[in-house]
Amino acid sequence: MNQELTLSIVLPVFNDQANLDRILTELADNDKQDNWEVIIVDDGSVKPLTLGNRSPAKSKILRNDHNQGVAAARNRGVNEARGKHLVFLSVFLSIPQNYLGHLTKFISETAFDFAQHLIVTGQTENATHFQRFISAHADRINASSGNLSITNCQFAAAVITRKTILAVDGFDESMQHYGGHELDLIYRLDQAGYKQRILINALALQRVKLEDHKSIQKRLREYGGVGLPNLLNKHPELTPRILKKPSLWFLLSRVGMPRWLETRLGRLIESNKPLRLFTYRLYLHLLMRNAWDAR
Repeated sequence: MNQELTLSIVLPVFNDQANLDRILTELADNDKQDNWEVIIVDDGSVKPLTLGNRSPAKSKILRNDHNQGVAAARNRGVNEARGKHLVFLSVFLSIPQNYLGHLTKFISETAFDFAQHLIVTGQTENATHFQRFISAHADRINASSGNLSITNCQFAAAVITRKTILAVDGFDESMQHYGGHELDLIYRLDQAGYKQRILINALALQRVKLEDHKSIQKRLREYGGVGLPNLLNKHPELTPRILKKPSLWFLLSRVGMPRWLETRLGRLIESNKPLRLFTYRLYLHLLMRNAWDAR
C-alpha cells in the first residue's frame, strides 16, 4: 500500500512543454521534504509531454490518448494522487521558492473546505490595461464576508482535500466548456455541506502567461453559449445568482442596448483605453450574457 503524502500537485497540461518545464524547475527548487508529489496529466498534446532534467523527485506524467478536457484531466490526477491535500495548479503560474513550506504551514494552521490562491499580475510592461485587469485576481473577486462566493471560485490555483472532492465524485466530465465544471463542483460541495471557502491572501501566485482580448472573448462567449446552459440545465436554482435582473435585461435587450454596449466597450478595450473596474466587469458580463441570449 502506497504511503499517504501531505500534498499532491495536479497539473493538467495541453501542448505547453515550455511552461511545464519552467514550473517543474520552480517546484524542484522548492522544499526538499519528501511529503509531496507532482502529477502531470498530458491531455492529448500533439507532441507528448516529457519530464525535464530538473523535475521534482516524485513526478510522473499520465497521458490521455486524445484531448478529453480539463475536467477529465483533473479527475485522472485526483484518482492517481496519494496526497491528503490536492493542489490544483496551472502552468501559467510562477511558483516561489518558499511555496511548499508556506503552503504546508497554512494547511496545518487553517480550517477550510476549499482554499484559493490570490493570483497577481507578473511582468506587465507590455500588457494592455485589459490584460492587467484580467490578471489582477483581486479586482474580480469578492470575499468581503470572509467566505468566497461560489461564483468566484476557480481551480487554477486551489487546495482541497482528496477526501472532500471524492465525497462528491469529482468534476463532472460532461461539462467540458469553460467555467461550467468548476462552478458545478463548487456548488455540489456547497450543497453537501463543504461551505468554508477562503482566499490564501498571504501566498499569492504570479501569472506569467497573459491572455489577449480575443481569447477572453472566445472563452466567455463559449461559457455563455454552451457551458452556462449546461450548468443551469443541471442546476436551474442557480439562475438568479448568475442571470441577475432578468426584467431589466429583457427591456434593455428589446432596444439592442446590451449588444451595442458590448461592441462599444470592446472597441475601447481594443484601443487600450483605461476603463474603470466596474466597466471591465460589466464587459465580461455582457460577453457571457449576450452569448446566452444568442444560443
